[in-house]
Amino acid sequence: MDTLPTERDAFAWLLSEDSDLSVEEPKIAAAINEQLSHMELKSLDFESLRRIRDIAIRHNPKTIIEVGGGIGHLSAWLLDAFSSKSKFPKYTIVESGNKFAAILLRLTQRFDASEWANISAMSFQELAAECNAWLISNKTSLNSDSKEAINPPAAIPTDLIIIDVGDEEQVECIQSAFPLLSKNGLLLTIEPNVPFEGASEKEADLFQSWMDLIRDIQENIRIGFVPLEKTTLVAFMSK
Repeated sequence: MDTLPTERDAFAWLLSEDSDLSVEEPKIAAAINEQLSHMELKSLDFESLRRIRDIAIRHNPKTIIEVGGGIGHLSAWLLDAFSSKSKFPKYTIVESGNKFAAILLRLTQRFDASEWANISAMSFQELAAECNAWLISNKTSLNSDSKEAINPPAAIPTDLIIIDVGDEEQVECIQSAFPLLSKNGLLLTIEPNVPFEGASEKEADLFQSWMDLIRDIQENIRIGFVPLEKTTLVAFMSK
C-alpha cells in the first residue's frame, strides 16, 4: 500500500518545476524585457519568472495579488498563463508608481483580461489596511453560503500573493500580506542578498529584519526555500 505524501512532500512538489509548461518566454513578456533594457530598469531573471509561473499554475489560485508590478514583466508571464484557462482568477496588480499604472492597464487589455485583472495604483501597505478593514466587516458574509461579500478593494481573501518590491519595503509588505491570505494561501518572494563585506549599516539592518521575520514566523508558517541559478525563491504558507 502506497503511503500518503507528507505535508512537507506536498509543499516541495508545489514549489517544483513544471516540465509540462513551456520553457520559452511568452512573446509579450519578451518584448517587455527588451523595453526594460532600454529604460535601464531591472526585473526578475528568467528562471525566477518561470518558476513563479510554474508554481502559480500548479497552485491554481482563484485570487492573486502581485505587489510591485513595475511595467509588467512578471504580470505578462502570469496573464499569458492564466488567459488560456477556462476559469480566470481575480487578479490585482499593485504598483504605487502612477506612471506605470497606464502601462499595466494596457497590458491587461492586450490579454483581454480587463474583466478579471485590475490595477491598484497605491502603496501595498495602504491597500492592505483597506483589505483588512473589509475582511473584518465582511467576516459573516465570507463564512456564509447564503450571503455574498461585495466590492472588495482587491482580490481577497488571497490564494496567491507575490511580492517584488526591493529590500527596503519587502519585510513590511510581507507582514502586511499575511492577514490577507486565504486558508491555503501562498506567498512568494525572492530572498534578499546577503550583505557583502563593506555593506552599509542600512543594508545590514534590512537583512537583519529579514532574518528576524524568518525566525519570528517559523512556528506558525511553513517556509520553503527554492535555490535557483541566480536567486532563491521563498514560499510562505500557514501550517
